[in-house]
Amino acid sequence: MASASATSSLLVPATPAASTPSACPSKKAAGAGRRRRTVSCRASAGGGNNDGLLWLPRRDVLAGLGGVAAGLAGYPDLASLALEANPVESCRRGDMVTEKLVECSDRGLPCPPQMRVPIVDFVPEGAVKRVRRPAHLLDREYQEKYKEAVGKMRALPESNPLSFAAQAAVHEAYCDGHYRYDPTEKNRPFDVHFSWIFAPWHRMYIYFYEKALGQLIGDDTFALPYWNWDAPGGMGIPAIFKDSFANPLYDPYRDQTHRDSLIDLDYIHSPKDVAPIPFQIRGGKGPRAYLGEKLCSEASFRVKEINERSRRRQDGQKIKPNPSASQGTLERMAHTAVHVWVGRPGPKGGCTTLADGAVLGHDGMPHCGNDMGFLGSAGRDPLFYSHHANVDRMWHLWSTKLGGAGFDDPEWLDASFVFYDDVEKPRLVRMKFRDVLEARNLGYTYDEESEKALPWFNSKPTRLCPGGSKGGSGSRAAPPEFPLTLRGDQAVVVPGVAVPAKQAGKDLVLVVEGIEYDPQTDNKFDVAINVPKEDALKVGPQCSEYAGSFSAVPSSKAGGGTLLGKVSLFVDGVLADLGASGDATVDVVLVPRTAAEVKVYLPPTIQNA
Repeated sequence: MASASATSSLLVPATPAASTPSACPSKKAAGAGRRRRTVSCRASAGGGNNDGLLWLPRRDVLAGLGGVAAGLAGYPDLASLALEANPVESCRRGDMVTEKLVECSDRGLPCPPQMRVPIVDFVPEGAVKRVRRPAHLLDREYQEKYKEAVGKMRALPESNPLSFAAQAAVHEAYCDGHYRYDPTEKNRPFDVHFSWIFAPWHRMYIYFYEKALGQLIGDDTFALPYWNWDAPGGMGIPAIFKDSFANPLYDPYRDQTHRDSLIDLDYIHSPKDVAPIPFQIRGGKGPRAYLGEKLCSEASFRVKEINERSRRRQDGQKIKPNPSASQGTLERMAHTAVHVWVGRPGPKGGCTTLADGAVLGHDGMPHCGNDMGFLGSAGRDPLFYSHHANVDRMWHLWSTKLGGAGFDDPEWLDASFVFYDDVEKPRLVRMKFRDVLEARNLGYTYDEESEKALPWFNSKPTRLCPGGSKGGSGSRAAPPEFPLTLRGDQAVVVPGVAVPAKQAGKDLVLVVEGIEYDPQTDNKFDVAINVPKEDALKVGPQCSEYAGSFSAVPSSKAGGGTLLGKVSLFVDGVLADLGASGDATVDVVLVPRTAAEVKVYLPPTIQNA
């Protein structure tokens, strides 16, 4: 999801050591025609003033993804960033973190790190020192301590990789497509969203942010407060973030109409006549359902094949970045809705100038939306970190109270990233996903008192249509032709979707793949089962028929175009609630929730997985 306001200095790496695998290796033999040059490499930033460089954390944080993606560890500059405004576009989605141009003047080799600092392996903390508490329940003393810590982080020079600006840059780089799997393919950005990387990467990121705050105020017991948006008392923006006077926790780039409102956890054009259930927890306790799918997979189709509506493998089977990766419930649920609800929006139909309704960004340029509502600028808002602390808490609760377990795949367990640690003497720490499976290994936990009365723990959906649509043989709707375009409030019924016999040890998964969308705007559609078309717009998380949704926090365009997505919804619980577990077929209903047009190339299927 590379920024429309940015171009990437894409680097072809020097030949790595023989033991280093490629980022997503092909099963085909390496082509003999590809040559690698050995040339010098240097970095430039504007007039040569490196003091303001925010690209260091963007660049150095990446240490590789383990397993089939371990090759990235060999060249952390695989995709150094050049933040350069596109002169063709007068309105960009989100802000640049810095105005400085950073690029390698020789692209045959990755640029060496600017900071010659050692990389050390993470060592688990010996004891739990930090207890994260709800932000709305903090006492005055703790509130002031939190403000002091963030104030001191904001005061650090931008060249410090643990400054507030640099931390925002880290999130922009990893979440708005400033890295590439392959420097020759501009439309394949690396992103920590839409895959099994989402939860552990953000846990690592928030961990080092929290540690830096504690170091700045000399208190190693300081814990990042979380925004408790899943409890009735915490569903508004906590007061500590709202005072605009001399408050380092305040961000003006929020939707001011929501300042004193209760949050809608099914935001983005959800039904407004019912209170939504915040979490979809019927989808099973398996890691694929909750944490997302593998980043790299055996692709069964390519974009060209989708355009031809064909499943034929024209170029042979390859291991490569999944062209349509899928979110887990953790990312897809309230996480995305909160981002969009908080961020300051631009006009619904897009914008080109301030006269069209664009908003003026941090850099004095017009933008179509900012901060929490846009992945590239989300890290600028201190509320973002408390929001993600609560997302992390959801993972913690799923693991400790709901019986969830992580992947046992070594490719996931041994995936690693490096982050800067120590404000005074920055060093790089390499951390693996297996290091972060339990919060106590990182020296923190969550306030147990706040977990005693969670209303959503035992909530159950109810039938929207008690009579229901029988689905399959009971449906008379003509099947739609694919590809199709979802528009506005026009629900689409796909009748007669086959339900396979369930295989032992597997889950039934409803898959919608080949979803093409513009990442610069709000995108969402819900997926329901056996709902009559005339009732489809009423469906939501409170309904038994609701299977899930596809949604994404706005980000920049990748290669100047659209992105391809996928949604995998675990539906054993839905089918059981509807009494349809033994049915041969069901009706799948796609319900658009935003004005943006979303194209779906392939009909939905239900599979054993």
